[in-house]
Amino acid sequence: MKKFFLLLFCLFAFSGYAQKQDKTGIPDFNGYIQVRAASNFDSYTGFALRRLKLWLKSKPGFSDHWSYKVQVTFSSYAQEKIFLQDVFLQYKWRNSELRFGQFVPRYSLERFQHDYLIAPLERARAVNILIPNGTIGVRDLGLQYNLRAVNNRLLFNMGLFNGFGIKTYQFNNKGYMITQNISYEIPVSSSSIKVGFSTMFRKAENLYLIGILPDTVAYTGNEFRFNVYGLFSSRFVDVQGEYLQAKLQNTTAYGYYGLATVKLNENNHLYLMYDRYQNEYSSSLSNPWYIAGYNYFFKGYKIMLTFQTGFQQSNSGWENRTSLQFQMFFK
Repeated sequence: MKKFFLLLFCLFAFSGYAQKQDKTGIPDFNGYIQVRAASNFDSYTGFALRRLKLWLKSKPGFSDHWSYKVQVTFSSYAQEKIFLQDVFLQYKWRNSELRFGQFVPRYSLERFQHDYLIAPLERARAVNILIPNGTIGVRDLGLQYNLRAVNNRLLFNMGLFNGFGIKTYQFNNKGYMITQNISYEIPVSSSSIKVGFSTMFRKAENLYLIGILPDTVAYTGNEFRFNVYGLFSSRFVDVQGEYLQAKLQNTTAYGYYGLATVKLNENNHLYLMYDRYQNEYSSSLSNPWYIAGYNYFFKGYKIMLTFQTGFQQSNSGWENRTSLQFQMFFK
């Protein structure tokens, strides 16, 4: 609870500072809160603070070339601990950027759709597990080159990182990680089609890759991952899907999902999602989830209510998980 009040203090402190600096164009402060109720109508029913996320970042007036961002989050799912997520500097010239610090390596489509914008309450399991640092902190320390070309329709990224995430720091790390992502967006009348792929190579040292390997197994060795994705976006419907795979020396894990969102109007959206993940040691993770949901936008995504229900078949029959979430931005 003390940490929660500390986070609130930081919120008001950052907010006051941002308001004072807003006249000069720097910095920009914002954040949002997601409160969730969930039940399986059997063994549990409860409430959770899914996210309280705050960030401070530079505005365009800060510099012609330099920018920065600092982001923290607080969640019941993380045992109500304040978690420092992003801390990075970025240098921009022409259509290129060089980013260095702590951040998410560019990889996957859904992972770089903000959690306050995606239709379902959570990203697909394959995305959460099979992105480079999915279960070891998501972020990493390193540098990344970003290129935008062809009127911003072509995006290319190449990164070099420590490779062990941010949950623990390895002072004598002998490993490294290289990531690459490329995507291209094709305008089609009033719609668009986006396709892309990501790859990752890592020399791992004593990493606990939960969800890919048993929790007690530390992996040392080479690792290769890849991901292909596509997105069709229009005024009335969005359809996207991804396939992700991780290949270690003695095991392979993969997963995929399909997500369709129907935009009835600007305030009412319906969505359906198929979520499948497979590894070689856990049969419980292999059963797919069938998910349906509804989003109501009071003021765009800044004030939003989501109702979602999902079903998964297990040895004892069908399991259900139903949630109601309220989202609100501070600005």
